[in-house]
Amino acid sequence: MSASCHRKIALAAAVIMGLVAACTADAQTRAESPAVSSSAIEEDKAAITAVMSTYEAALNGCKTDAVLPLYTGDGIFMPPYSQSAIGKDAIRSAYDAVFKELKFHVKFSIAELVVMAPDWAYVRTNSAGTTDHHSTGKTTAEANQELFIFKRSEDGKWRIARYSFSPTNPPGS
Repeated sequence: MSASCHRKIALAAAVIMGLVAACTADAQTRAESPAVSSSAIEEDKAAITAVMSTYEAALNGCKTDAVLPLYTGDGIFMPPYSQSAIGKDAIRSAYDAVFKELKFHVKFSIAELVVMAPDWAYVRTNSAGTTDHHSTGKTTAEANQELFIFKRSEDGKWRIARYSFSPTNPPGS
């Protein structure tokens, strides 16, 4: 991987971690607030978990039209070794390109789900499975670690605001 690519990945990680750090104080305040019940937080977590399940099905089904409603209008998809896809049109193009080449058979495991503020949450996941490559006909092992940042939309639904991932298995495995 080039030094430029390492810098881009490091910069993206720094931005994400800055957002997480900035919202941590809000999460602490919310957790301590009597106005926010633990049942409301559990409802938020269940709703976010449902979005993750829907995303997994859309990814494995190669369905861009099922992925798009899961993102906010200004959502950002940040795959490794690629430029960020910013906004619905760019996200559509990015997923169309991914699904043209790849067919996923992966399972996500939620490692951490934190509601940081009334309208912000993050989910850290691990995924594993296989990927079929249409251009070569080969199937390869797939394993990633992912970070999803969720935002509650004006309609009250949780959506993906930012999504970034990195492979955890060595290339060619």
